[in-house]
Amino acid sequence: MRAFASDLDRTLIYSSRMIEQDTQQNYELIETLDGKEISYISNYASELLQKVNKEIYFIPVTTRTVEQYRRITFFQTTIQPEYAITSNGGRILKNGKVLSDWSNRINASLEECLSLDAFVRQLENLITGNWVERIRHADYLFVYLIIKRDHVSSEELYHLFEWSREQGWQPSLQGRKLYFVPNPVNKWKAVDYLKKEIGLSYVYTAGDSLLDYELVYQGDCGYVPAHGEVLESYPDLPKTTAHGMKASEEILDSIVVDLSLKKESVEQKS
Repeated sequence: MRAFASDLDRTLIYSSRMIEQDTQQNYELIETLDGKEISYISNYASELLQKVNKEIYFIPVTTRTVEQYRRITFFQTTIQPEYAITSNGGRILKNGKVLSDWSNRINASLEECLSLDAFVRQLENLITGNWVERIRHADYLFVYLIIKRDHVSSEELYHLFEWSREQGWQPSLQGRKLYFVPNPVNKWKAVDYLKKEIGLSYVYTAGDSLLDYELVYQGDCGYVPAHGEVLESYPDLPKTTAHGMKASEEILDSIVVDLSLKKESVEQKS
């Protein structure tokens, strides 16, 4: 059995800020919060993703918390994945319910790391200036900062990134959000767990951020949108030619074609 395990934001779905850069796209609103429009998917990507979901497992793999993932109406109505990975791999949902076995494994592994509270205390002491608006935790697994990007120097970010890696935490800057995630909370580790649990033989993967590096690299066939942050550190990863919503369509198109070719090959042999 095959699967497509993919990051969501800036890979398959896009914020209003991203779609403003491409006025030629036809898209649908799939997430709101307090009356505000949050996320969209292109009509063509929606059509392709539904095709993929009918043929193989589609597994959303997101840094969003369980609550934030559930806000995306598209995955509650149009497509209802049997499995979804949230919280950057820290939680796995099966038919909407958190798998306790995986959560217990994650919680045990975190005992070997610098605790979230200790990490935040040290981080706050290292930050200079007023470029951090808020510090939040996600399912008490990792932290992210809402920042003013124009107010922070690349040198300060570099030192914070290096310090966090020394603590065993992975940094990632995504728009106005600066993430710090402990190494055990890893998207690919969660996918690999499901790969063994449900007997997946081949996994297509996609992602755009540094937090998606292992997901893309370890997958049997990985994709990075051409606008992906991860390409700044790993430029040799396979990438799309298109940017923005067109990148999601290119990824899904490629998978649909590959699945069709595999199907034809099996039919010819039989």
